[in-house]
Amino acid sequence: MKPHSVAALVVVALLLLPGLAFAADSGSDITPPVAAPDSPDPSFLDSPVNPFLPGEQLLGIAAGAQIPVFLVPTTGQGIANLYVGASFSFSYQYFVARGLAIGGNIAGAFNGTISGQSIFVAPLGFTTSYWFAKLPFEFSVLGEAGAYILRYNTYGMFDPFLKAGGGVYWRSTATWSLGLQAYLWFVPEIHYDNYASLSQYAGFIETSLTAVYHL
Repeated sequence: MKPHSVAALVVVALLLLPGLAFAADSGSDITPPVAAPDSPDPSFLDSPVNPFLPGEQLLGIAAGAQIPVFLVPTTGQGIANLYVGASFSFSYQYFVARGLAIGGNIAGAFNGTISGQSIFVAPLGFTTSYWFAKLPFEFSVLGEAGAYILRYNTYGMFDPFLKAGGGVYWRSTATWSLGLQAYLWFVPEIHYDNYASLSQYAGFIETSLTAVYHL
């Protein structure tokens, strides 16, 4: 090989060595990208078992429509006396076993009447629910028992309250789920003694949009 060819190869090698060394050093420092805090954990999404474990907690907020469905015994125009109204609620749930949670719920609902008046119902209840998932979708079945305060113009009362239903949710991030809920409210108005004949039992369907925060 001619001397000037050898010299050219040496020069090229010297020019390439720093780049090769830098590439080697850079490759050793590369680490896998870290998922954003709010992105779902892939292993969580692929889990074949119920992902709701004891000790986990949920906070929920919901708002939607309050639909009158029955009033017995019927007096006057019955349930037709009420318009579709609005409802809202705040809830807390704590898992005591896999999928099984207990907690509390405070809510409120407004319904107008054909006479231009309004009814406000504010229940406070203890809840028991069961959650399961086919991620990214989650499902719940819930029962609630407690008491409510009713306000109709200047008239008010305090009576027991029952609610049952469930929801379907989409796990949008590791900490948030968004979904739809539907519940049947059973709202008795109970009178005693000489006024027992005035007792009535009303039912409402709550349909709401909800956001659930996973603590």
